[in-house]
Amino acid sequence: MDLPNGQSSATTIAAVSEKSSSSESLSERGSSDLKKSFDAVVFDVLKVTPEQYAGQITLMDVRVFKAIQPEELSSCGWNKKEKHSSAPNVVAFTRRFNQTSFWVVREILHAQTLKIRAEVLSLYIRTAKKLCDMNNLHAVMAVISALQSAPIFRLSKTWALLSRKDKSSFDRLAFLMSKEDNYKRLRDFISTQSMVSCIPYLEGDFSSLGPEL
Repeated sequence: MDLPNGQSSATTIAAVSEKSSSSESLSERGSSDLKKSFDAVVFDVLKVTPEQYAGQITLMDVRVFKAIQPEELSSCGWNKKEKHSSAPNVVAFTRRFNQTSFWVVREILHAQTLKIRAEVLSLYIRTAKKLCDMNNLHAVMAVISALQSAPIFRLSKTWALLSRKDKSSFDRLAFLMSKEDNYKRLRDFISTQSMVSCIPYLEGDFSSLGPEL
């Protein structure tokens, strides 16, 4: 996505600086001084808190969501062949969903050890919970969908290392976001929360308007 991508094993930006002087010979400078390699700058996904991730994801999501025009929804433009012109902001909102899901999957799979992978998985479960607290249901579903995807869900040894609290949080969120009965639990949750505002999971609303996005 793109949030600043990272992971304990992830993106490395290496800077190499070469300094040379015509007045210096190789013997004077020494071969080790010809090329100075700076320490790699590594973005560690685990150094960012769930609250920070949830906040940044929501900031990016809300800009795209607010751009959606009523006619894009009322015309079911997202389901048309020319959806990129008839519902460009709905398409962009869907793209945000996919970016978030892909990012979560990638960062978990890029972990170099089982322990780190379990820590990253735990981080994203806690991030999903914070997103739910912030009423960003769009991103909650993006993260939960990523965690339920085959590449992640089959990591049985990783899941086994999670705390009981993390497992319980994941189960509650997965239960809430279930497609069962046309997202009835999610609809009931929204109706009982008296939300001042939220970023909805649109497929849950689309399912009552027409074919899925």
